[in-house]
Amino acid sequence: MNQYSIEKVANAIIYFVDSKVEHFGKTKLMKLMYFADKNHLEKYGRTIFFDDYYKLPRGPVASMTLNIINNINEEENEDFKSYTEEFLNILDINIQNDNGQKIINFIPKTNFKKELFSKSEINILESISSKYKSYTKKEISDESHLLKEYQKTELNSIIDIVDMVDDEDTKSYISLWQNEHKEFNKMIHS
Repeated sequence: MNQYSIEKVANAIIYFVDSKVEHFGKTKLMKLMYFADKNHLEKYGRTIFFDDYYKLPRGPVASMTLNIINNINEEENEDFKSYTEEFLNILDINIQNDNGQKIINFIPKTNFKKELFSKSEINILESISSKYKSYTKKEISDESHLLKEYQKTELNSIIDIVDMVDDEDTKSYISLWQNEHKEFNKMIHS
């Protein structure tokens, strides 16, 4: 069963760094992940990262990934400790201050692990990194604001994965999958 993996997210970050994506920090990462998941979902019926996306003022944000990155330097927060430790085994984060604004740089400690990704996922990462390579965080955020699912969702609410696709057959497939997943979770927790 596919599930969220910080190792996979960290390796996607390495992919983006190796691809020389410009203006690459936390905000741009959130949008690259969203566009990668959206594109893979539209073409193949599943996401890459299995993170939940929330509508925030700067665009869609990968909830789990953002919480992990935000808690990297928080010693007393046990909720994300195992994730942050795993993340920091793969990447370092360098935080710089530029006119009162934090700038995060990701510094790989290991090589990209291609085996964590399917061929279709690699193709989407390649497509997304190429398309958005030179976008600033403002440009990519502005583009994310144009998405129908972003506009439809209430601020600070989860973006429904079904709304991320246009094709009716894919919407039906995703809805069926979501219902099966809910039923399975009810069954194992009862």
